[in-house]
Amino acid sequence: MNKTISLLVLIKSMSKAEKRYFKLHSNLQSGEKAYSSLFRLMNNAEGVEGLQESFARENPGFSFDVAVKHTNKVILDSLAHLRKNYDIQPRIFNYVTKSSILFERGLVEESFGELRKARKLAEFYENDSLVILIRRTELKYMSSTDFTGITEKRLVDKQMKINEVLKYTRNANQHVQLYDIMKYRLTHKGLARSDRQKQHLNDLVLSELHLIANTSYRGFESEKLHLLFQATYFLNSGNYKAALRFYQELIELFDENKHRMLNPPVHYFNALKGILDSLQSAGLYLEMPYFIDKVREIEQGSYTVEFLQMVHAFSYLSEFSFHFNSGDIEAARRLRTEYEESLFKKIPLLNLKLQLQLNLNDTILSLALNKLKEARKSMKKILGSGKSLYNFPDYKVARLVNLLIHAELGNYEYLENEIVSLKRSMTSEKNVYQYRTEKLLLKFIKLYPLPSSFKEKDKIWYKFQKDVQLIRESKYERPLLKIFDFVSWIEKKLTDRGIAGSSVK
Repeated sequence: MNKTISLLVLIKSMSKAEKRYFKLHSNLQSGEKAYSSLFRLMNNAEGVEGLQESFARENPGFSFDVAVKHTNKVILDSLAHLRKNYDIQPRIFNYVTKSSILFERGLVEESFGELRKARKLAEFYENDSLVILIRRTELKYMSSTDFTGITEKRLVDKQMKINEVLKYTRNANQHVQLYDIMKYRLTHKGLARSDRQKQHLNDLVLSELHLIANTSYRGFESEKLHLLFQATYFLNSGNYKAALRFYQELIELFDENKHRMLNPPVHYFNALKGILDSLQSAGLYLEMPYFIDKVREIEQGSYTVEFLQMVHAFSYLSEFSFHFNSGDIEAARRLRTEYEESLFKKIPLLNLKLQLQLNLNDTILSLALNKLKEARKSMKKILGSGKSLYNFPDYKVARLVNLLIHAELGNYEYLENEIVSLKRSMTSEKNVYQYRTEKLLLKFIKLYPLPSSFKEKDKIWYKFQKDVQLIRESKYERPLLKIFDFVSWIEKKLTDRGIAGSSVK
């Protein structure tokens, strides 16, 4: 990435507290402050165009490239210095550094005292890599003094302590690897929507259970990874009650160990996402507001802009789902208006998955409000993205929603071609086209234009009812229906009856 663009991204990712601290930090620096000018210009800029010219006008005689390099260095120095105030790792390293200085000057006991302080902190926060470093440093110092004043038993005990930590670290690392593999499969292959697909995750589950059965130490990190893994597995295999149980245990674990949360609290946030996802999939919408409030609490933290934008977007998506899937379309519309400035005008700053989800929600809302032109406009943002969104499971949902929009607009020639394309892509994905919701929806779309006679519509609905019942009872169809309840839409169109808890009222 171009250095100017990299610096711009770095500045835009800084929180208000970090920018404020940078200004204080830069005021303490001596010499010319051309970098302060560059920081201000970049902070107010939307892109890199014209930056060099603006900088030259304000700072004649200064090199733009040199200013970029220096500004980047000063920012990183200030962020590193600020992190010392709330990140435990620099504090631990500070004790280790003091220990090294004391040992070099022959103050051995004092040196070991600093190492003990470092080890206590590292063990309290379960920072195993630092625990190993500190214990190895301690043994190195003992060896340098010819093990003066310690017994062989004590020496062996200290060596065994390192082996124990290494064993636990290896176990935790294997846990992380299994979780990452599961996350990769779910991200790139989608949620399990059949027993066969569920079995593709079973090898990971067996490996995880084997890890749990063969470890004697169950600290915070190990327990966190176990609960996160199991909750993710059950959520994506359709067992929402089990998923909720594990996620709630994970939240309780975090509440009991607040000092061990990451900064930013990624795993805690993922646990809340998992709970809300489970509640949506299970249709337990009334349980969502409590956990949505917990997501909002994270927004009050002083984290990077990128993380806070992601949390803000998820907060909106969850509340939108709560209103929309409860049948309160008007509340969903008002919510969309409230988030226009703080979220939707900043969509390009979000990751591709969130961009897809937000544009899809906009499309669905417009469709539910019968604003078909607006729905098509939102859909174009998704379909016009090229191949960048193809691998996301929500993209497949978007294609199905797109069929409804064109059916409502009467674009029947387009529908014919798109249905053929959709069938072709589904059949290439190992029997994906066996799924009931897609089959029922395509069958329904082919009926357009729908008959005007209520009697004719009722006949069609009668033929669909068996499939509708099977879809509503299937745990594997819920992940699709939580985004947009295609079945309720079909029922609404054929019977003009809304149902409790449906997406379309």
